[in-house]
Amino acid sequence: MGVKPIYELLIDARGCYFELLINDIPFYFHYKVGATSFRLPVNNFIPKSGKQSITLKMLSINEGDGFPVGAEVVLKMEEFEKNTPKERKAVMDYKTPDLKTYTTGVFTDKKIFNADVPYTLSYVDSIDLSKIDHSILRETLEKEYIKYTNAFKKNDLSAYQELTSERQENIFTSLYVDSEKRKKQEASYLSGVTHNLVKLYPLKSYRLVFYNNNKFVGLQMLNEAPGIYIDNEKEEDAFIEYILFRKKTSGSPISIVL
Repeated sequence: MGVKPIYELLIDARGCYFELLINDIPFYFHYKVGATSFRLPVNNFIPKSGKQSITLKMLSINEGDGFPVGAEVVLKMEEFEKNTPKERKAVMDYKTPDLKTYTTGVFTDKKIFNADVPYTLSYVDSIDLSKIDHSILRETLEKEYIKYTNAFKKNDLSAYQELTSERQENIFTSLYVDSEKRKKQEASYLSGVTHNLVKLYPLKSYRLVFYNNNKFVGLQMLNEAPGIYIDNEKEEDAFIEYILFRKKTSGSPISIVL
């Protein structure tokens, strides 16, 4: 293990929609037509050292039809020491097989890779949220979503920091962010938003979803990652804020963890 290992996932896909989960936690959802290729760090989806999983769900652009010729998803997980990205090594290489036989246009697969990290994130110890009455759980989440949207609308940085403190601490810890950079990032949380135009998207449009073996819960719209749609009177300024919640114990308050 390096002193500050970074795990980064290369995603290269074409001819399909797809969803990626890391350790049963939504990582990236692609529901746009066209090829895509990029890299993203995954450290805050790795709660501790050991075996980690990546789950791929690949969907035909034309629902119910087979995949077109050339449709594929390539995934490559790489490890490198922070600040030395040129010195990287692959810990997982994956490419979808021939998809001719998947005539319904749905393909799923799961791969395992090992990670060795010097931290343990807060959500390692969490309870099974599916055992809580779902109507009560949804009501609780809706109240939190309203608080979250109001923080944007009122440009209330302190309220936003209070709501997201656990999530941000996990990100800072897993990516080894020093105190000076933390302060700069924290000060810019709500920048770039036309605050007075923010509005709450109708919550009836969301469904209750569970991830991370039922330890995470959120609200999710169809073909979107779980989170809240920060709506705006200007349609082009609307965006999705990824949000998942957890509880450490049955008596703990619910908190934003990712």
